[in-house]
Amino acid sequence: MPVPMCTCTGTARQCYKWGSGGWQSSCCTTTLSQHPLPQMPNKRHSRMGGRKMSGNVFSRLLSRLAGEGQDLSSPVDLKDYWARHGTNRYITIK
Repeated sequence: MPVPMCTCTGTARQCYKWGSGGWQSSCCTTTLSQHPLPQMPNKRHSRMGGRKMSGNVFSRLLSRLAGEGQDLSSPVDLKDYWARHGTNRYITIK
């Protein structure tokens, strides 16, 4: 399966691997869509963290998209599937 992408800036950008099978956006946070993401003011040589999706959630998303008949041989656009709550951190909501 190809690396997922995000089109929040209008251009398709590949996501980064994150955690155990999860993905992180290279171009958006909950409040900002820009590539590259800005530098962190208090940490040298590091950028602001993008939106994240855990491996478990990504697996469920793939199962749902496959059930809907979407072709998974082309990259999946995660733009509309990032967490809808107001954080970039990985949170388990029970």
